[in-house]
Amino acid sequence: MNHPSRPSEYLRGRCPLCFGGPSQSAQDFNAIVCIDACFTQKHNKRSHKDPPRQHPRTVFLPESDVKREEIVASLCPPKTVPKTAAGGEAREDGYELSLKVPNSVLDACEASFTAADGSREKASTQFFDSTALMAMLCRHDRVLWLVNMTSPGERQHYALALIDQLFKNLPSGFRVGLLYDISCSIHHSCVKWGFLDAYLSRLTFAISVFHAYGHGWACQCVYHPRKCDSFGLSDGEGCERFWHSISKLIAYLRICGHHTRLYTLDSQVQYADQLSLLGIGNWLARKWRNTQTRRLEADTQVISSAKQDRYLREQWKSQLSSQTRPLPRQTKNAGRSAVEEAIRLRKVQDTLRDRVSALEDVLSDINSEDYQVAEVEGKLPDLRGKLAQVQAKLIRQEQLLGVVGQQYPFMALRMNAHALKVRLRNRLTSRKFERDRIERSFRRQQYNDWKVRTQTEDAVKRRDPGIQALARQYNILCHKMEELVRLKRAPRNAIAPQPIPLKELFDLDVDDVIWQDVGLDASGDIENPPAWLTNEDVKSGIKGILLRDRCDEELRRLKHECIALYHWLSEEWQVVNACIEAATNLDLVYQLQERRCCLIKLGVTWRNALQGIPQLYNVSDWGLSASELSEAEQDLDEEKLEAVEETEEYIEMEDEFSDFDEDDLDIGLVERIDALEDGELSYGEEDLIDVDNFL
Repeated sequence: MNHPSRPSEYLRGRCPLCFGGPSQSAQDFNAIVCIDACFTQKHNKRSHKDPPRQHPRTVFLPESDVKREEIVASLCPPKTVPKTAAGGEAREDGYELSLKVPNSVLDACEASFTAADGSREKASTQFFDSTALMAMLCRHDRVLWLVNMTSPGERQHYALALIDQLFKNLPSGFRVGLLYDISCSIHHSCVKWGFLDAYLSRLTFAISVFHAYGHGWACQCVYHPRKCDSFGLSDGEGCERFWHSISKLIAYLRICGHHTRLYTLDSQVQYADQLSLLGIGNWLARKWRNTQTRRLEADTQVISSAKQDRYLREQWKSQLSSQTRPLPRQTKNAGRSAVEEAIRLRKVQDTLRDRVSALEDVLSDINSEDYQVAEVEGKLPDLRGKLAQVQAKLIRQEQLLGVVGQQYPFMALRMNAHALKVRLRNRLTSRKFERDRIERSFRRQQYNDWKVRTQTEDAVKRRDPGIQALARQYNILCHKMEELVRLKRAPRNAIAPQPIPLKELFDLDVDDVIWQDVGLDASGDIENPPAWLTNEDVKSGIKGILLRDRCDEELRRLKHECIALYHWLSEEWQVVNACIEAATNLDLVYQLQERRCCLIKLGVTWRNALQGIPQLYNVSDWGLSASELSEAEQDLDEEKLEAVEETEEYIEMEDEFSDFDEDDLDIGLVERIDALEDGELSYGEEDLIDVDNFL
């Protein structure tokens, strides 16, 4: 049964930093977790399973808690593609209840990620009875739960089962931040179909940093952890690091028994927990130093903008509101079609005007034949009528668009640049996905996998020059548009788009130019464009203040995690000492004393790692006294010295053995045999036989 005011004992044992101390401040999450699936961790289908065996500290969810596919399917009907003809009426865009991202953006994100498509087959159930693993880890890369997946795709019910299990082990009021590759999609499902209704008010979704490139800019503005409050500098890639740490087991786990596979994974998790627990102090110290460095950089960026914090926050709020606005209800690509229609009408007007001018020249020519004049007089009225009609349509179209004739080159360049940037962005995103598959390729020792990986790398490299050429073409169009704006041959208040720096082309960072479509549509042609759109200092200041906020959140969280660590160690120390005093069984006393030594070792290790950071280290908060820690440190130093001496003796023995010549070996054997024959040594009969056989 869970304690009403703190997490369950299971979670307190899984991660002392997240669940071992007092509640976090009201402005921050109590814990941050991440979820991901790995489809390289499969298991071959066999005719029968091995005998059941379960690890005493298993982290796997029971199958009965995972099988919710029918419930999810009954609430969430299969997706259907909306029937929209080219140029026809598009479905009305908007928000889904409390979501802040328009439906059109969410649909695009789901289309770009295979993880969001649960019906897509990633592993064949014909050959594998276990197709993948899904894990939930805390932000310290410690496994909370694992799920053994049996479906061919990444179905949502696995993630929902993990989230539900987490909140069942948490007290009411405990707030959680969740990082997932497709958080926008699962958040959409929860709001739309009522999943996790009991916990949704205490759950905040964000996308993991490494996979943010696959989401639209509006989605990144809302779900990127560097732009979301309370996520600090958590990246959500703990699952990726865990998959890499167990990648060496892929081949073995593929062919071993079903229960042996689960037991092996549990054992590997317990081993990783021991290493992680010992290194928590160093992790906290390293994170503190890195965060302090990044905060100084962010503070410098804000100061360089010469803008007040309040003003920058207002500008960010305005930018967020503008760039996450739903698309107006209109025909698909209506703005682009209107411009194309205006350009077409102008070309038709020029053609008709040339033809009318040519016919008028025939009439004015005194050398024209009578039949020519008669033919021209018959055609000219019709052409003049058509020209008048086209001119009237063109005037109406120009009034609708608010442009004049000299602005058409700019409009054409803007349409071409927009099409080019969309194509460039798609190719960069595809390249990033391909690189992702290469980096996830664990079984590199096999020739076929090595061959596929090499071919993929070569294909990516071959496409890089083409992508760079697209970027250069786009930059040329940007410079031409900038020149037209300078010459005042562009629509009023038009803004030229910013060129893409070629050195940052393949980074796909959250604030890169590749995501921005400023200046590529008519929405930017407004009377008084906002500062977040046109002022470079404001843009830089917004980036700096968001990063500074995340650093402040990270520093607060690190302080709280140190307090949680002290509370956990203090409570463990008191419980172990009380049990030792009350225990009567010698075996139990021995185990408790071993646990006590382990706690002392942890305390000394954490103290040595944190005592150089006064903001984190406070010896009065520890359950162990300073004298106990000092005595334990001396004992550990003696153990280390003994280990070093043993290692040095072993090395000396190896050196002696390596210096021992074969001739010396023969002489030594001869001397021992001579002594044996002279009666100076006494050997048993077996020894004599061995010597005879050796000779």
